[in-house]
Amino acid sequence: MVDRRTKQAVSDLLVAVGRGERGLASPGEAARSDLIQAARYHRVAPLVHLALRDRAPEDAALLRPDRDHAMGVHIRATIMLDEFGSILEDIDWVTFKGPFLSETAHPAQGLRTYHDVDTLVDPNDLREVARRLLAAGWTIADYDDMLRNPRTPGEMHWVSPSGLLMDLHWSMINMAVRRARFAVPTSELLDRKAAVVLGLNRAWALSPADALVHVCLHAALTGANRLLLLVDADRLAAQIEDWDEVARRAKAWRAEPHVALVLARARRVLGTTSAPEDLNRRLGLSGAFGALTAVVDRVAPVPDARQEPGLARLVARAAQPGATRTVAAAGHNALLGVRERTRRTPAVPKSARLRADEAALEVYLAGVETEATG
Repeated sequence: MVDRRTKQAVSDLLVAVGRGERGLASPGEAARSDLIQAARYHRVAPLVHLALRDRAPEDAALLRPDRDHAMGVHIRATIMLDEFGSILEDIDWVTFKGPFLSETAHPAQGLRTYHDVDTLVDPNDLREVARRLLAAGWTIADYDDMLRNPRTPGEMHWVSPSGLLMDLHWSMINMAVRRARFAVPTSELLDRKAAVVLGLNRAWALSPADALVHVCLHAALTGANRLLLLVDADRLAAQIEDWDEVARRAKAWRAEPHVALVLARARRVLGTTSAPEDLNRRLGLSGAFGALTAVVDRVAPVPDARQEPGLARLVARAAQPGATRTVAAAGHNALLGVRERTRRTPAVPKSARLRADEAALEVYLAGVETEATG
């Protein structure tokens, strides 16, 4: 069992790592187990390796495989994206999250922890994109029931000939119930796309404002309880020149509380000033909302998290435009979570699930086209 002082030393080191500091001392042999667990939970293990390798090589060595894996995935991902772009040719697309953030918004370029590549295409182009990928030797990674889901998911999954997984999106919001809450038009994102260099290759990415709002929205919906998510948002925020544009985009997407919560949490955890102090005012949010998130971050600091459940995650996922509505949504979600745990049915073994075939793909593509034109 790790004592409070040792755990705090590990949390402080993680924050320093998130700020990009190097040459750090080890928190001690007694903290080693917690350090490894926390670094991997917060997905900053490669950064911890870099930070400790000069003064604590024994601790750093334990995380060297994490660094090597992150480096290898990123190299393969940039090559795959170049191949993907060649296959699509004249079809508009962008990549977001993993390789984009690793290259443009990470304390150590190319070493961000991620496991797959996310891309976005227009829903009206998805059928042609699927045809071209199949012809180029890519395979569908989804199961039959995933593509036949009547609540059409906003993404499907492909495996490249090199074996890397791609999440191919036609919507930035995967779950249909969430797509009803937010307004994130794919065509507008593609119209504003920006050219970037990833590795040795060129690719297309979201515009700066789109990238920041999406990172904040995604972080909040997943709980904003891992240090990596806050580093992503903070690093992108530092590149913003027009915060009024960010505010307009957040309002258009109905993501104002998510942007405010994540950037305020990043400021409090990392001690940076990447976002303006009057961001809540620009987003039209009340002082009570800001006070609520500040209390949550003080009571349940993200760097101390070592597992998914927790107050910080609960409130982030329940973010609504207003303190009262956020608290109510958090309570509602907590009750639903308890109910789901008591009623949970055993998961179907993967061996019993059918891989998606051409018929399932046709069902999925038809569902996408119906929603896109509906």
